[in-house]
Amino acid sequence: MARRIEDAGMVLLLDFHYSDTWADPQRQIKPAAWDDLPFGVLADSVYAYTRASVKALADQGTPPEIVQIGNEIRPGLLWPEGRVDGEYDTPAQWDRLVMLLEAGIRGARDGSPGAPPGVMLHFDNGAKNEQAGRFFDELAARELDFDLIGLSFYPKWHGTLDELRFNLAELSRRFDKRVYVVETSYPWTLEWKDEAPNIMGTTEDLHDGFEPTVEGQARFLREVRRAVQDVPDGRGGGVFYWAPEWIAVEGVDSHWENAALFDFDGRALPGLDAFAGR
Repeated sequence: MARRIEDAGMVLLLDFHYSDTWADPQRQIKPAAWDDLPFGVLADSVYAYTRASVKALADQGTPPEIVQIGNEIRPGLLWPEGRVDGEYDTPAQWDRLVMLLEAGIRGARDGSPGAPPGVMLHFDNGAKNEQAGRFFDELAARELDFDLIGLSFYPKWHGTLDELRFNLAELSRRFDKRVYVVETSYPWTLEWKDEAPNIMGTTEDLHDGFEPTVEGQARFLREVRRAVQDVPDGRGGGVFYWAPEWIAVEGVDSHWENAALFDFDGRALPGLDAFAGR
């Protein structure tokens, strides 16, 4: 895949989940192979795995442009050692989280010293400035060295475009980092093709002013792109779409078919043009 990305003139964002399954704010479950490791060995394993993965890509001439150390890590990662939400929100737990993140960051940089990637940390609630500011304050207090801030933005869970714009501007100013929206999407219909319930399947999942239509999806994505472009001082990075190709096909259902960037028959939708500035 990295070779295909390179040949197409695109860039690769490599997102480490550090789990045997999806990692997100509801679950940050360690890989089974790391389950009983002492903390120091766990941190060494994060370093070694990250370095080896990035090095394999660099060795074939396709180094990643950006490496994301964890996926939507608002509650931490590699639970329970790196957990920082609820009862785990203690100084000692934040110290441990930073040690794990630092191991991943060193691994990413050591894996491609000739073309070091931008190192990104990914916070899910892209429209919640108070939450995001507190999270990155804790990292800054411990002098964690990273390059980029990534946010998720789904109106269903996170808020409004105005709140996203404010958060992007504030985080970039406060922490002097380039900011990205690394997950977003919007439905182009509320209809189904298969029997799998769609995650964005009701009017309650929509943003005011944006209909669940082909044009509504395209307008929404243009506004997200504009929000990132308008970050002051040129610190707006870019926009990545979540699962644009996840349509239902024979034998494989999809919970995301109505929020992909292709229609039920696999034809590209106008929302793709938003990424070309149209």
